[in-house]
Amino acid sequence: MRINKIKKKLKNGEPVFGTMIKEAKNINISELLEIAGFDYFVIDMEHASYDMSDIAGILQYARKTEISSVVRIPRLDYAYVAKALDMGAEGIWVPHLDTVEQAKDLVRFGKYPPEGIRGAAVPLFRTKEHQEFKQAADYFRAVNEETLLIAQIECAESIGNVEAITAVPGIDVAMMGTQDLSLDLGYPGQGTHPEMRAAIQKVVDACMKNGKSSGNHIANIDELRYWIGRGMRMITYSYETNMILDRGREVLKLLKA
Repeated sequence: MRINKIKKKLKNGEPVFGTMIKEAKNINISELLEIAGFDYFVIDMEHASYDMSDIAGILQYARKTEISSVVRIPRLDYAYVAKALDMGAEGIWVPHLDTVEQAKDLVRFGKYPPEGIRGAAVPLFRTKEHQEFKQAADYFRAVNEETLLIAQIECAESIGNVEAITAVPGIDVAMMGTQDLSLDLGYPGQGTHPEMRAAIQKVVDACMKNGKSSGNHIANIDELRYWIGRGMRMITYSYETNMILDRGREVLKLLKA
């Protein structure tokens, strides 16, 4: 049975580091990111053009490596949650998860009974894992245990509900959506504004209180270091495209000097 390594590390209080992809469609992108040293990658289906046929190959190739895979689905919907998991995702990241009811729905959609209502599919690439278990119930229980569920907190409503959201059994991570939060609070792009930092700190504190992990997805190294120091553990740095642009500009500047 494949172990979800980032879920295991987070449970042990260890930090994990990843990035998000929005353009790459070659299935071996996961191996490239693994070689670079990342613990996980996130496929962005919310803002990028990926469809299920695009992500299936990437996710299943990733399962042959040591890197963990997460999919940020477009919205909270049973079809997106169950389908992405059936394609091979080890984690589901839901944008704009604002209420306790939505958090409970995410768990229902992402877990097999009795914890949830996920349909009992055994994809071809998981057949060997299924055969490791004498009882089908043990297999489905093990899959539930290895599935990582992430609530993205990115508006004033979700900040107000974050303690209750992170108390929902089955929710593993509260992930900041800093840009959208800054828009909602009236401080566009001002991630270090005192009211922004106070709101984000509420998420960190709620996670600590409820034994869950908090995280952030931004491209500012200094800010990520700041929040690691405050207790964040799931650190998603930038996008693959941004890293290529940043490194390319840096190299050209050196060459032209």
